[in-house]
Amino acid sequence: MSGMAYKDPERQRAYAREWMHRNLDKAREAMRRWRARNPDLRRERNRRYKRAAQLRNPAKLNAQKAAYHAAHPEYKRAKDHAYRARRAAAAGSFTGAEWRELVARWGNVCAYRGEPGPLEPDHRLPLARGGTNFIDNILPVCVTAMRENTT
Repeated sequence: MSGMAYKDPERQRAYAREWMHRNLDKAREAMRRWRARNPDLRRERNRRYKRAAQLRNPAKLNAQKAAYHAAHPEYKRAKDHAYRARRAAAAGSFTGAEWRELVARWGNVCAYRGEPGPLEPDHRLPLARGGTNFIDNILPVCVTAMRENTT
């Protein structure tokens, strides 16, 4: 029966799933090729899938996001600063990985006070004065120093 299409769509899907389990490498390579040829369609399908998942169980997805942000505060911080920079029409952005690397270069201490503790990104040249949001314009600063700089 090889090569012959099934009349029953459910039976066809079952066969396709079984084939994929038997031929994992071939299936993965075929999926890689399809994704490379269809980036826009893949992106749109992914958006629709995520939107439908959000509508099906919003509380579950919100809890997952909150848990991820609690476990990875550097990514949330980078995202928040990117948003602020977009609002200020500032050029550039930095990633969570770049932020972690910058903090490590400073020895996990505040750039102004030299104290350890929770660190926040601070712009050397503020966005309001034309500064960029690139990582080379960012310093790791403790909350105490942030308060002192704003007052």
